[in-house]
Amino acid sequence: MSKLVTLTIASAKPMRCGADYWWSCILDITREAPCFSYAELDGLSDPYHERYLGQFLRRLEKTGFIAKFAAGSRNYILVKRQSQVPSLGHDARESQRGQRLQNMWNVMRRRRSGFTVDELALDASVDDLVVARNTAKQYCLLLARAGMLAVQAPGKRGEGRNIYVLRGSANTGPKAPRKMKATMVYDPNREIIVGDVVAEEDRT
Repeated sequence: MSKLVTLTIASAKPMRCGADYWWSCILDITREAPCFSYAELDGLSDPYHERYLGQFLRRLEKTGFIAKFAAGSRNYILVKRQSQVPSLGHDARESQRGQRLQNMWNVMRRRRSGFTVDELALDASVDDLVVARNTAKQYCLLLARAGMLAVQAPGKRGEGRNIYVLRGSANTGPKAPRKMKATMVYDPNREIIVGDVVAEEDRT
């Protein structure tokens, strides 16, 4: 049987890499003038992420958010400025997935009296982006297991259908919680995790 352990995470420190981090750096660098360079971003990042930084910049350029000074240059101009990092998934489905989570989180924060899975799926769907019932159900179960949603007994909204309520302490801000997966080393002799635990978003 596979080894099972329960982890207590005291704190988490974001790594200096990834789309959210690099976009925030671009916004900071271009606060006074719209110019920035690959070298500036690389210098602000954790090591060994040069390949992913290059991919991120190419996607920004391809979608018109930035432009090069000249062909072959690694100096850029910020063309489109916005507070949220642009959705630049490898394909349309990845970008839509993040938007579905964000739409559901917005509904959860707004519906203080609670919601069923069906109500969440319906309210989070928009004309060009439908949230499936199973997607809403899995997200509710994820946040309920994390203690962010309180589960009430079925009521008038439908027999056998739980009503979920976002706990006040869980309403920490506008960004939707994400499911993460971690890589770690466990020492069964001392029953401790050895070294740093690095987690990334689980897109399954």
